Amino acid sequence: MIDELERPPTLAAAAADALRDAILRGDLRPGQPLREGELSASLNVSRGTVREAQRLLQDEGLVEVVPHRGAFVAELSPRTVREMYTLRALLEAYAVRLAMEKDAYSEEDFETMETLLRRMGEFEEKGDIFAYIEADLEFHHEICKWSDHGLLLDVLKSVQSLSRLCMINVKLYRTDLEPDGVQHRHIYDAIRTGDPEQAEDAVREHLGFSRIALVAKVEEVQDEHGDSENR
Repeated sequence: MIDELERPPTLAAAAADALRDAILRGDLRPGQPLREGELSASLNVSRGTVREAQRLLQDEGLVEVVPHRGAFVAELSPRTVREMYTLRALLEAYAVRLAMEKDAYSEEDFETMETLLRRMGEFEEKGDIFAYIEADLEFHHEICKWSDHGLLLDVLKSVQSLSRLCMINVKLYRTDLEPDGVQHRHIYDAIRTGDPEQAEDAVREHLGFSRIALVAKVEEVQDEHGDSENR
């Protein structure tokens, strides 16, 4: 049997990748209009390709398309943030349990987690919140990936991208988003004990705390700057 050839990424997919990176770096701010003409020129692609890229990012929840107005970088509502972190708590706790039941974590994996915890501490001291957010999400990916549950990890990847957007959204308008490195250390310690229930509890507690804190911050941002309905 002849193996199917891998297809190169389309121009729309490549454009979506570039826009996604700009959004998740905070270069394109929540609520910012994504004008076809400007993007077509800067990305050196057609307007049709830009529209297709926007549709791809709309499916991921990163872009909002408003009829007769155009496309905008998504602004997450308190309800979306609440749902996002509730889902993350369920999925990540289960992923950690699966990995622990398989005894999947190696000493090398624990060293990687330690390195990420150390980097988070360094970024916190420097006040580099964007680097902290990346290390934070990398830590969560590290503890979940050994579940070896493909569909779960695909869903988590999408939800964690929205989490990144949420944290960046809040940070762009407020300077009091507090890092939570101590809670990550509790998760790490709980996994090292070998007790899945203790580890699940640590994951749920951390993400529950994050949910409450971020929902409150998003509500404050909306009160201060207005929401997408005021565009």
